[in-house]
Amino acid sequence: MFGKAKKSTKGRQLKDLDNRISVKSWLSLISLLLVVTASATGVIYSTHTNRHLLNELQQLERHRNELQVEWGQLLLEQSSLVSQGRIENLAIAELGMKIPATENVVVVSGE
Repeated sequence: MFGKAKKSTKGRQLKDLDNRISVKSWLSLISLLLVVTASATGVIYSTHTNRHLLNELQQLERHRNELQVEWGQLLLEQSSLVSQGRIENLAIAELGMKIPATENVVVVSGE
């Protein structure tokens, strides 16, 4: 009898050990699945954020290019508005000014 009880106790211990190993395996599997799911979610989130930021960057670069073109046009317009010939033509046409004759020009010396 004592020998049978020893085997029965040993068998029960092995069964308990198998159950504990099984529970540990399941817990390990579940925790591994949770980690993999969290990692996949992180990859999805970072990819989405990256694409959103890339689209925003492209829009900003397009806007910068438009502003550079407008700046160039404004510089051309400014240079044409300030040119000496244009000012002279406006003075003659709008103000009725004319170039004075040489005898009417007075030169003032700085001394």
